[in-house]
Amino acid sequence: MRSLGIDIGTTNIKIVELSGTLNSINLENYGILETYGYLERNNAVIQTNYFKLVEETTADLLKKLLEVVKPKTKRAIFSLSTFSSFITSFNLPFVTDKDIIQAVPFEAKKYIPMPLDDLEINWMIVEKSKEGGKENSKIVLIATPKELIERYKRIAQLSGLEIVGWEIEGMSIVRALTQNDKDSMIVIDIGTQITNLFVIENGFLINYENLNIGGAEITHIISQSLGVTQQRAEEFKKIKGFKVDPQEMGIVNILMPIVDNFGNEILRMMDIYHQKYNKDIKKIILSGGTANMPGLDEYFSSFLNVPVEKSWPFKNIKFQQFLEPLLKDVSCYLTIAAGAALKDFK
Repeated sequence: MRSLGIDIGTTNIKIVELSGTLNSINLENYGILETYGYLERNNAVIQTNYFKLVEETTADLLKKLLEVVKPKTKRAIFSLSTFSSFITSFNLPFVTDKDIIQAVPFEAKKYIPMPLDDLEINWMIVEKSKEGGKENSKIVLIATPKELIERYKRIAQLSGLEIVGWEIEGMSIVRALTQNDKDSMIVIDIGTQITNLFVIENGFLINYENLNIGGAEITHIISQSLGVTQQRAEEFKKIKGFKVDPQEMGIVNILMPIVDNFGNEILRMMDIYHQKYNKDIKKIILSGGTANMPGLDEYFSSFLNVPVEKSWPFKNIKFQQFLEPLLKDVSCYLTIAAGAALKDFK
């Protein structure tokens, strides 16, 4: 079996090609296409949300990447923007599948501000429990606009790919990062313009929030502070980050309010999780391109007082040994694409 996982971000496209069987999965190839025009023009992005995903332009960029990667399959699983979807969890006093199937659509109307006919609804039972002698089923519900799915289908068609599946980014992240890991965690996926925060418990996505701050904002602040171009600021962010020379500490101090905003939001989510489930978040995982910013993981670990690590989606994927240093540099970029490709091996 071969599978392509495709992640279309705000300013880049990532591909991961896997082969093998459920018990022996191999990394065949990967590719990243960056569009750096956004560094000079805020509107030079592939998408800001699903209504602005330009299908023909995106398909052209995807075809260029496919020409370089040269995958040996056209079977593709696309990861869809979580920002455009609805995720919620709730308890139902039912235990049989028949009861739950009948109850979920009625319960969904309480949480989703769109007509259900316009959405593809998926749900799963993540936990069954007893309280006061009554049995409850904890449900996680994910609703994705059908229009969004159709846009991705058109991109696949224009790119010459066979779309065999799709799912929201959060599900791809869960699959990539929770292989045999049942710890409760929060994944911080730092995109160019938006940061997604995913709460994961027992290998299930149970909550999601987003912040309208991303790596581009950090780059912009560095550019203004140093009086350099956006491109030079991007290089500074990737090479030095928080590990600056003493004379450059002023830049770090200017960045603190943004990074503290991330930290305070995560602390709030950790507190909500503790109050709701009487359990603590065990670790934080950083994903997305800005996750590679030197010193960011150490800063968050100190701020949040929990272990922080960078995402590594290749834990159960075999690859040639010489690739390991390269994969460590790009693993945070490839987490979603790898998770999408793994969907074919479930």
